[in-house]
Amino acid sequence: MIETALENGATLAGIASMEALKISASHTIYTKMGDYAGVGTVKEDALPDNQLFTWPDSVKSVLVVGLSHPEDKPELDWWDGRGTPGNRMLIDIIQRTSQQIENRLKVKTRKLHYYVEKGGIFLKDAAVLAGFGCIGKNNMLITPSDGPRIRLRALFLDAEIHPTGPIAFDPCAGCKVYCRSVCPENAMGEKAAVFESLEFSDPLPGRDGTYNRDLCNVRMEKDVAESAENDYGKQPAIKYCRKCEFVCPAGKKPGSQ
Repeated sequence: MIETALENGATLAGIASMEALKISASHTIYTKMGDYAGVGTVKEDALPDNQLFTWPDSVKSVLVVGLSHPEDKPELDWWDGRGTPGNRMLIDIIQRTSQQIENRLKVKTRKLHYYVEKGGIFLKDAAVLAGFGCIGKNNMLITPSDGPRIRLRALFLDAEIHPTGPIAFDPCAGCKVYCRSVCPENAMGEKAAVFESLEFSDPLPGRDGTYNRDLCNVRMEKDVAESAENDYGKQPAIKYCRKCEFVCPAGKKPGSQ
């Protein structure tokens, strides 16, 4: 299954246990965080709280795929009104991989929505459990090969498959935390208040709760407004801020800035 995803264009692929994913950090604290919806989310389409995380009992494993979004190919992450080119590539990888797994291996697969509030999963948690890397101090998935410059999709599997992770990997240990100082909205400037009242032993988002989603959304809204100012009669590409990604030294290729 992993080989199939890689053959179809994925940069990374791995297996996560569904049982482990259900009790992962983000899924555990989700309902305590209030309104999770961010920029671009249509709240009317969201599932009721009592329907969140009610995946089919037959799903036992998750195939997680990642696609590199390097700094020298920023267009992969530009929102053009139909999504991003990189996400369309991921959707194609998932579709072809799903069909091949079912035809060749006779394992039932299930596609899932990208947004957790529409029936999806927290992809970063799934990626960590699949052995891609760890959650860094920038609240992003950090991989050995690409650092945080990678995007994710997943496919449910109606089969018990041995997981490929997690792995021992921690590039943030001893790091000077460039990501937190470069953020234009200071979204990683202090511990979010919601985490002060949470009793949770596992690592929190941003490792210690030092992440403010609302401030990150402020930057995204500014990016949307700035793209509209440059509209000349056609759909402008929205180039969302990626400063915390680009400054991260993890996964940097020799000679890159």
